[in-house]
Amino acid sequence: RDSADSKQASKQTNMIMNGVLLVSVLVALQAGNGAAAFGSQAGFVQHRSRSASNSFSSAAADGQRSSVLFYSFPESSFQNDPELIMSAGGGLPVVPAGDRSLFDPDVEGLLADHSLNDRLAKGSQYVYENANDGLPFMADPTSTGVDAPHWLDAQNWLEGLDADGAVPLNFAKPTQPAIATVLGKTRLITADAPGDIEHIVLELPEGMHYVEGQSISIIPPGLQEAKNGKQRAHKPRLYSIASTRYGDILNGRTVSLCVRRAEYTDPETGLVDPAKKGVCSNFLCDATPGTKVEVAGPIGKTMLLPPIDDPETFQPQASTDIILVATGTGIAPFRGFLHRLFVEETVARHMYQGKVWMVLGVPTTGSLLYHSELMAMQENPKNGHQLELDFAISREQTNQQDGGKRYVQHVLTEQADKLLERLDNGAHIYFCGLKGMMPGITDALEQLCIRKNLNWDDKFKQYKQNGQWHVEVY
Repeated sequence: RDSADSKQASKQTNMIMNGVLLVSVLVALQAGNGAAAFGSQAGFVQHRSRSASNSFSSAAADGQRSSVLFYSFPESSFQNDPELIMSAGGGLPVVPAGDRSLFDPDVEGLLADHSLNDRLAKGSQYVYENANDGLPFMADPTSTGVDAPHWLDAQNWLEGLDADGAVPLNFAKPTQPAIATVLGKTRLITADAPGDIEHIVLELPEGMHYVEGQSISIIPPGLQEAKNGKQRAHKPRLYSIASTRYGDILNGRTVSLCVRRAEYTDPETGLVDPAKKGVCSNFLCDATPGTKVEVAGPIGKTMLLPPIDDPETFQPQASTDIILVATGTGIAPFRGFLHRLFVEETVARHMYQGKVWMVLGVPTTGSLLYHSELMAMQENPKNGHQLELDFAISREQTNQQDGGKRYVQHVLTEQADKLLERLDNGAHIYFCGLKGMMPGITDALEQLCIRKNLNWDDKFKQYKQNGQWHVEVY
């Protein structure tokens, strides 16, 4: 890491000038451009973000667009104005860079009385004196020496949010909400897919933080009539957070939501009845950049990722398998999980050695949420093999049980042996979305236990006692 502020500032400016931006299209939105924040719009070109450069695959050949979901204007429109980018919330977070800040090179990095700095600087010329036999151990003499050590960047300044099992709770209460600001949004599903689902990025007030798996409340503007006939503020609506603690622009100041517009279509007229639309979801889906939003929270401990280290024994748990089962917008917390484990440059990502199996249920192919991001994670040669994906597309697939529509419970039924084996080996399973999926899933596991002469009730009790069973359905 460069120690001089001038070097750090120069490095940031150079990276911005080269177009290596983090969701820099937010700049265009705040500057008044009406294009969608993350969508593939005409006149936009793609740039891989700093965190995605090692995580996402290269752009597809033959002119096909890459599966990365970060877009910006062509370089010519911003390369001479980095201050505009930074002031609008895009670009690089202004924080000390370098994962060497996670430890002291002269303490934890000490080996045979030589600091990590000394050893890296000497490269292949470094000689290690073995304390047991006094014989020198030398690096391969044919290897290339390191004239100037290169430090890997890592995000770490928010890692203490869930230290010792504690998590941030109730920065703001519904009775005294904080004010967030809409930075941008985009439609997540295709035009021919049913309904409307938006990805919305909000800038949070300073000091408001969260961790993956938590939720925040949104209080829509306006009043509603209470049962006693009086007017009162709308009740808060709870939304699962769809980003990591660092947010989509990695500065620790934003939160992302995955919101389905709640509408009622009259079966006789085929028209949407505005009197029966969801107040909060429509407010968010119609919001424009700059809109102020009342928020409360964060809350929630049920859907947290298992710790990398056991809080009591401090033994590594980085090989714990994770099973994610979602329907529709229930994918929201899982997007945060996957970005933390497979995209961002964090200690959690570099330590994680387990496998993640996600089953997502949607009505049509065009309804697959964050599909390009998921594909990019799987294509990553570094750890893409750790991510397994199954899609249950109800209106396009048939199940093996009775030939009817295929839902997430059918996927798990078809692979019940795999599911039970992983749970018995300590995997954590998370359910988020429509509660209608739960009976089919538990029935499938119960039938499997019967075939194996096992007691499902005992198994289920064991999973819950071990903290392996996480449910957030509605």
